[in-house]
Amino acid sequence: MASHNLLSLLILSYLSLSTAQSPQSQPPEYLLNAVDTLANSGYTAMSLTLQLIARSLPLPSSSATTTTALTIFSPPNSAFSDNGQPSLAHILLHFSPLSLSSSSLLSLPFSSSIPTLSPSRHLFVTSSSSHDISINGVKVSESPIFDDGWVIAYAIDDFFNLNFTLANSTKTDTTADFQCLKLERVSRFQDASGVLKSRGYSIIASFLDLQIMGFLDRGDFTENNVMKWTLFAPADLDLVRFSGDFLGYSSLLMRHLVPCKVSWSDLDEMVNGTVISNNVEGFSLEITKDEDNETLMVNGVVITSPDLYESEWLVIHGLQHAISEPDSEDEEFELMEELSEQRVEVQISADHGEL
Repeated sequence: MASHNLLSLLILSYLSLSTAQSPQSQPPEYLLNAVDTLANSGYTAMSLTLQLIARSLPLPSSSATTTTALTIFSPPNSAFSDNGQPSLAHILLHFSPLSLSSSSLLSLPFSSSIPTLSPSRHLFVTSSSSHDISINGVKVSESPIFDDGWVIAYAIDDFFNLNFTLANSTKTDTTADFQCLKLERVSRFQDASGVLKSRGYSIIASFLDLQIMGFLDRGDFTENNVMKWTLFAPADLDLVRFSGDFLGYSSLLMRHLVPCKVSWSDLDEMVNGTVISNNVEGFSLEITKDEDNETLMVNGVVITSPDLYESEWLVIHGLQHAISEPDSEDEEFELMEELSEQRVEVQISADHGEL
């Protein structure tokens, strides 16, 4: 009866608000499928709550047509009836501005933090094995209820504790330089390409498909003798702007490719400002975090979909947009300086009649 009354109250609240709201204030289009799937899967209270707060979610680049990375952790209806409607800050604790696949969550070590939309609060991984997912001491479903490549929803057993803490949450600083192997040529990208195409990264997948010979390893392609790679993959929506720039395609791919495997857990453990050296294109990638030490970035670009694909030798992380080309101003300055010196030498030679 209590559950029925709570659901009735949520429905009345939604109906009253939706009647007063304009069409522009309805839930963004990219969230509608998640809302429907939650309701059809028996998570009616969370579905209605999401509809009520969808427009107020503090997401970057949020609009009716722009898809935004988001992970939703949905408590059951019984949790709402037992605890009542939680505060907005408590509800926002159940939303993360990242697309976290189940493989991403399983790869995170104990005490890893996960950013949330709740101000100044984050979640802690409390899993003790690589087969179960537990966050803030609450069990998380191994498979998502909903996953469209950007928005992912999981079932959880209860609400996360708003004031949850970990006694051993402080991490030990690691080295500030993550060394990769020296680049040598082979690699096979077919499986990774298929996953990328199914998740909205078709353009970067096409780049991988063009690697006919691949990047060849030293010797035979075997499990114990294989080059390992990390690819930072921008989404299709951003890469469209590079369409037609054929001469820049090689550089575009190469500056997102690193000849060593750097998993999400490796990135999460890194000290702010860690440099991943020996990037394929010859420049380094810097891993930084925001002021709250929650959002991870590579050369200033937010990582929105960690561990998008992972195998024994390859890991792919989805990016908010493409990594910019390295600043060439220093090279231009050196070139101009060299040309200036040559002009001076020519002038001196002319003055002495040597030309």
